[in-house]
Amino acid sequence: MKKKKILYVITQTEMGGAQRYIYDLATSFEAQNYDISVAVGESQDKSLISELNQKNIPIYQIKHLVRPISPLNDILAVFELRKIYQQIKPDVIHLNSSKAGVIGSLANHSLVKISYNVVYTAHGWVFNEPMSQIKKILYWSLEKITSRPKDKIICVSEFDYQTALAYKIAKPKKLVAIHNGLDSDAITFLTKEEARKELNLPQDKIIVGTVANFYKTKGLAYFIKAISELNDENIVGAVIGDGDLRPELEKLINDLKLKNKFLLLGKKDKAVKYLKGFDVYISSSVKEGFPYSILEAMSAELPIVSTNVGGIGEMIASDKNGLLVESKNYKALTEKIRYLVDNKPTAQMLGKQAKKDVKEKFSKDKMIQKTFQQYQ
Repeated sequence: MKKKKILYVITQTEMGGAQRYIYDLATSFEAQNYDISVAVGESQDKSLISELNQKNIPIYQIKHLVRPISPLNDILAVFELRKIYQQIKPDVIHLNSSKAGVIGSLANHSLVKISYNVVYTAHGWVFNEPMSQIKKILYWSLEKITSRPKDKIICVSEFDYQTALAYKIAKPKKLVAIHNGLDSDAITFLTKEEARKELNLPQDKIIVGTVANFYKTKGLAYFIKAISELNDENIVGAVIGDGDLRPELEKLINDLKLKNKFLLLGKKDKAVKYLKGFDVYISSSVKEGFPYSILEAMSAELPIVSTNVGGIGEMIASDKNGLLVESKNYKALTEKIRYLVDNKPTAQMLGKQAKKDVKEKFSKDKMIQKTFQQYQ
C-alpha cells in the first residue's frame, strides 16, 4: 500500500522550538507510516537541515522564504512553494511559524484544485510580539485571511488557543490546543562540574543561566539588568546562544560593568546537556509559545524563574514548580533570583516538582499522537 505523504514547511532552519517540533514529528515512530519531506526557507544557520540529513529525510530549499517581510521575496516564495506542492503532491501540508503559514496558505490557495489537508501550527502568535500597532494589525489580518484554506490550526498552548478565539482568527472547530512535549528519559545531562568545565564557567560561583537565541522576544536585556541589580560577586549570569543582537547585549554588559559577571557563551550543540551547570534557570521572554527550553530546564530539576507570557503559565505554577514574574520587570527577576539563592531547600523542592510535572504532563509521545490525529 502506498504511503501517504506529509510535507512540513518552516521558514528558518536555526534550531529553535519550532524546528525542534518538526524534527520530533518527522523522525517519530508514527512518521514511519508516511512519506515525509521538509521544505525550509533561507537562513544562515542550517542546524535543522543537518539534523534531518542524518535521518535521510528529503529537504526542499525555498530560497525566497525569509523571516522579515519582503514583498518581492514573499511573492517569489509563494510560487516556489507552489512548485514544490505540485512536484510532491503531498496528502498533508503541515505549515509552521507565521511566515510559512501565510506563504504556504497562499501557495495552496493559488492552485486550481485544492485537495491537500492543510495543518498549521502557530508557535505563538506573531502579533503578540513587541512591534508597532500597524504591524500588529497587518500580521493579525494575514493570519485571519490565510486561515481559510487551513483545515486545522494547532495552538501550542491554551493561551494561544484563547487568543485565536478572542481575535477571531478562525472558527473554534478549526482550532485545537496541543502542548509541546519532551522525552525526559532520552536526555543525557553532564554533571554540574563537567558542564561548567566545558562551558568555561567558574566552579565556585552561583550560575544563573538560560538557553536562548538572541531575539528581542527573549528579553535578554532584562536578564542582564537583573544580574546587575543583584550586585553580588558570587552570582554570575550566563546565556547559551547567539544572534544578531550580540553587539547590543555586549554593549549593555560593558555599560553595566558586568565583565566576568555576565557571560555570553555562544551556541552549543545539544545545549540541553549543559543545563545542570546552572544553579537557577531564567526565562526573561516578553513573548513565547510553549518553549522547549523551559521543559528541558524542568527535566534538569532546576529551580526556574520565568516571565508569565504565552503558555509558560501552563507549565509553571508559581511557588509549586517554579516562580513567575511579569514580563519587562527586571527588578522582579532580581527579587526572585535572590529568593532562590537564599532559600536552597525551597529551590530544590521547586526543581524536584518541575521534573515530576514535565514527565507526567508534557510527554513527547502524547504531543506526537495528538498531532498525527490532526492529519486524518
